[in-house]
Amino acid sequence: MINEVLHSRLIAFALGAWSFYCGSIGAYDGALFIPMIYALLLLLNHIDQKKSEGSRNAHAQSK
Repeated sequence: MINEVLHSRLIAFALGAWSFYCGSIGAYDGALFIPMIYALLLLLNHIDQKKSEGSRNAHAQSK
């Protein structure tokens, strides 16, 4: 579920529109804050997938 949300084109469009809006009014902290939260979620999701993949590989090798 989280993968579909994180890799959604609609979310990417909304982030782009938000960044454009904040950049156009000069609020650069707002233009960077939301994408940084999104990048953090992507990073945490990637780390979680690596952990689960690593545990699956270790479990498969122990059999």
